[in-house]
Amino acid sequence: MILTSIVFVLLLTAVTVLLKHSSHILSVMFCLLLLGGLLWALLKAPVSIKVNKENIEISNRMDSLIIPISKIKGVELFQPTMGATNLCASGGFMGYYGYFKEGDIGKYYAYYGKSSNCFLVRMKNGDKYVLGCENPYEMMAYIDSLLVK
Repeated sequence: MILTSIVFVLLLTAVTVLLKHSSHILSVMFCLLLLGGLLWALLKAPVSIKVNKENIEISNRMDSLIIPISKIKGVELFQPTMGATNLCASGGFMGYYGYFKEGDIGKYYAYYGKSSNCFLVRMKNGDKYVLGCENPYEMMAYIDSLLVK
C-alpha cells in the first residue's frame, strides 16, 4: 500500500509538471490518458472481501463480484508466484486483480494485495479465483464449513 501511494504521488507530480511546462497537444493527451488509467485502477482495485452463507462478495469502488457458495467445489491455501503471466490484469499497482496464468494451476482470476495472504477458490465449472485477505485461514475454514460435501 505504501509503495502504491508513492507511485501514485510520483505519477501525479509528473503529470502536473508536464502540464505546466508543455504546450504540445500530445503531452496534454498523454497526461489525460495517464490520469484516466490511474482513475480506472483506483476504481477497479479490490477493497474488500465479505463472505456470508450464500456468497463471497469481492468489492471495488465501482461494483462487486458475487461468487455463489453453491457453485464452489473447494478452497485451499495458495501463494501466487512472481512467475504468473498477466493475461489481462493489474500486476501490483493497487493490488493484483484481473486474469492471470500460473504454471501449476493454469488460468485464474485474482483479487489480492499480498501474495502470502491468499487462498484459491475452485469452482465446479472449472473457474479459479485467487483471493487475499488478512485472515486467509479463518476465511477458508468458514467457506469450507459452508460447502455441501
